[in-house]
Amino acid sequence: MDLLRGRSSRADGRGRPLSMAALLATTLRSPVELAGILVSVLVAAVLVSPLPPVLQPIVGILLAAVPGMLLLGRVRRRLERERDQEDDEPDPR
Repeated sequence: MDLLRGRSSRADGRGRPLSMAALLATTLRSPVELAGILVSVLVAAVLVSPLPPVLQPIVGILLAAVPGMLLLGRVRRRLERERDQEDDEPDPR
């Protein structure tokens, strides 16, 4: 029953999932991704400022979430690639 094994049974071959803590820690350590997230939040705040106060939080979250998710996807792919390289390296013993 492949459904009980979760991600390890996916056809694309991805193994164990990355934790959100690992994604956020890597994002905060990377100046490029951190700057990208801060810039996206700043741009979203500037763009929603002329809107009525009722719409500002909703539109601001949507405008900041799209680039933020793209940046987190980039970090996730990099972490998975690093994890796969570590798994492929032979044991030095």
